[in-house]
Amino acid sequence: MSRIVLGALAAVLTLGQPVLAAELEVVPIKLGISNVFLLKAARPVLVDAGAKSDMPALEAALAAQGVKVQDLAAVIVTHAHSDHAALAAEIKRRSGAILVLGKGDVGMARDGHNDELKPTNLMARILKRFAIDPVYEPFTPDVQVQGELDLTRFGIAGRAVQMPGHTAGSLVVLLDDGRAFVGDMMLGGWMGGAVFASQAGEHYFHADLARNRANITTLLRLPLPVKTFYLGHGG
Repeated sequence: MSRIVLGALAAVLTLGQPVLAAELEVVPIKLGISNVFLLKAARPVLVDAGAKSDMPALEAALAAQGVKVQDLAAVIVTHAHSDHAALAAEIKRRSGAILVLGKGDVGMARDGHNDELKPTNLMARILKRFAIDPVYEPFTPDVQVQGELDLTRFGIAGRAVQMPGHTAGSLVVLLDDGRAFVGDMMLGGWMGGAVFASQAGEHYFHADLARNRANITTLLRLPLPVKTFYLGHGG
């Protein structure tokens, strides 16, 4: 893949030396309907930003780790759906954090509205009709990723890779030790992870189902295959 990164990066060049991925502590944070992940680099980085009602729970979870919203150096949004991106604008206002998003999802973020969700099963059709609020506060990312973004500038040994499938601009955060944050590439368990939380399955929605499945194969066939998947929902 090409390594073209669009956006102003000068503000993050002073964030410190990279933390070796094997030494990087990852703290999963379960919010109302989705997961976010705190990466405890020299300055903390958040993967995903939760739904618009999640700020109190997010603040409490960060506080338990000795972190405030104002401390965040960056938020890497795996995709611009409302349950993963809704708090990005508020976090930016309160912290000045660099917002990172795949180029293919920039339009969705600027509209503050989910794209047309394509259900993969009957449960997805029900969720789409009754349970999903598609609207959130719009934002413009500071960094648009097309291809790959080297995360050492954020003090993390890894990269963010745009892998369209779930959405047109879905990102995967790959650490150098085989850990990966894949957003909604797959689903952990049933009923939002309440049952069989560690069993991987098909997510409810994908813009391009075949391409998303090909992305999973790609991750498993890397020279250093992904061994641990951190998911946007479930276990």
